[in-house]
Amino acid sequence: MLLHDCDPTPPYYEHTPSPSPHPFMGLGEFVAWRIHQMRAAKSYLAAHPSWIDENPDSSCLRCGTEPEPFEHAILTCSTQATDRDLLLKEVASLGQDPPLWTEPSLVQALCQYISATKTTFSPDMSPDYLTAPALSSTT
Repeated sequence: MLLHDCDPTPPYYEHTPSPSPHPFMGLGEFVAWRIHQMRAAKSYLAAHPSWIDENPDSSCLRCGTEPEPFEHAILTCSTQATDRDLLLKEVASLGQDPPLWTEPSLVQALCQYISATKTTFSPDMSPDYLTAPALSSTT
């Protein structure tokens, strides 16, 4: 199937489809799927509507001070600052063109950050994820 034969990209999806796989597709299936979900605004982040609740409370479950879209969860949530400083020092943007999506080392750092902080994991998968110690305190 060719890219132009696929359904059109939904209006909420900011990223241009590509005929070649993104570098994050080389990550483990679990984390690659989480990244896909966050980029499509269809993840467990509070600001992403679910199939069950189209109008959820969008407040970040970690800091409670701001809505929790992809950018907040990865780049600005104050409760994740220590882990972000350790793992994502070189990541300043999640937009379509930043080096994050093409540099394997940055993609791997994002993978480590998502896994360490349990970002966008279902609360059912890890009920203690809101109280889990920061990565820096376990290393």
